[in-house]
Amino acid sequence: MKKPICICIFSLFAAGGIKAQDRTSNPLLLQTWNLSKMDTYIYTYEKKDGFEARKEGIRFQKNGKITGNLIKSTLRYDTVEEPVTKSEKPDRYIGNWKKASDSTVTLVFPSNTNMTGTFVISKLTENQLKLKKVFSADIEKKLDSIRKTKNITD
Repeated sequence: MKKPICICIFSLFAAGGIKAQDRTSNPLLLQTWNLSKMDTYIYTYEKKDGFEARKEGIRFQKNGKITGNLIKSTLRYDTVEEPVTKSEKPDRYIGNWKKASDSTVTLVFPSNTNMTGTFVISKLTENQLKLKKVFSADIEKKLDSIRKTKNITD
């Protein structure tokens, strides 16, 4: 009788300790990230101590605030194409972020729509953050056809 009760109690504690991987509550997220690569609305960031002068980046803060080192927004949020602006220097923008699910965050920059939207955290390690922008179904379908022609599994 004691053996089944012990097994049952142990199982309850083991099941209670297992939870979905919650990337948005992960302390690794709360750092400064500089953009290293962007490929069809998949943003790959590297952890840095601060923003680099000519690179875009974001800094998540515990209080729900986010600082962005971003290029000035020239297009509206839901467009598929982005202008190529290599010579433009990023400016600082203050916004808010919140957890949308265990692996999704919503970023809002009131004065810059480049990084406003919902993003899936597809990779979060000590040195790398990978965000995928989420769009409406019809835009996602267009982007998927573009992604199929590129190797984005890195």
